[in-house]
Amino acid sequence: MEKKILISSGGMNARVRHLLVNRLIPNHHTHAVGPFVFLDHLYPTEQKPGTPKPPTGEAAHPHRGIATFSYIFSGALQHFDSRGHHGIVSAGGAQWMKAGNGVIHDENPAADFVQQGGILHGLQFWINLPAKNKAEMPDYLAVQPSDLPVTELPEDAGSIKVLIGTCGVNASPVTTFLNEFMYHITLNPKASFTYTTKDTLEYAAFVPSEEVKINGTVFSKSELVTFAQDNGEITFTNNGITPSSVILFGGSHYAEPIVAEGPFVMNSQKEIAEAYGDFFDGKYGEIKYQ
Repeated sequence: MEKKILISSGGMNARVRHLLVNRLIPNHHTHAVGPFVFLDHLYPTEQKPGTPKPPTGEAAHPHRGIATFSYIFSGALQHFDSRGHHGIVSAGGAQWMKAGNGVIHDENPAADFVQQGGILHGLQFWINLPAKNKAEMPDYLAVQPSDLPVTELPEDAGSIKVLIGTCGVNASPVTTFLNEFMYHITLNPKASFTYTTKDTLEYAAFVPSEEVKINGTVFSKSELVTFAQDNGEITFTNNGITPSSVILFGGSHYAEPIVAEGPFVMNSQKEIAEAYGDFFDGKYGEIKYQ
């Protein structure tokens, strides 16, 4: 039985500094998918070769109550934060940061990429932490492409890379809190793959560019598809003559209250006020660039 498609969304353009992104979650119909409460798609953007400059901190900003996950299709990102973490990740890898009880971070194209130029293309998700984990100390992991297990699909249909969670015997090194998962499925030309879902989890699929038929309906070019809470299968089909990609993600329903304001996601308005107060009081620390 096919899993029912609940709704699809083309997103809405937004500016993140000088970059144009497509904001897909939240939208008028979808406020969260499992613990995922935010999704920005950084459109493929050509970066001309330039001279790398030392980070200035002008793009630094705080977070509290969430984990951020930036997945890179192409290009490279450099991360600094106020808890002393630093990392550089290239195409096929990801930056994971647990903001916990408060952190300031700065995420920018890496110096080598700036020097060489190229296409910068990626996704950023926010994962809403359970209340008990919102009080924890921040953490960070630079997830290199080689850290993420890849399995070939049956009948030469393509591959599935485990970005978050588990798939069969494969597991991502990223810490999870509410059974969240994320897979990068690559479909070969004229190929199809069927995935069996669980009725205990919420599911969504994101199609970044090339057409993918999902349970009989074609989606492409930065579209989000959410599914009903029922049993069933999701069939992904690529009728084209070049490979296509889809990101399948979700997790357990977030049962606690959700209050989001600016860069903070908490469980009450009082906690939001405390998050802002602690930030303005300097309790999140200061980034030390080296």
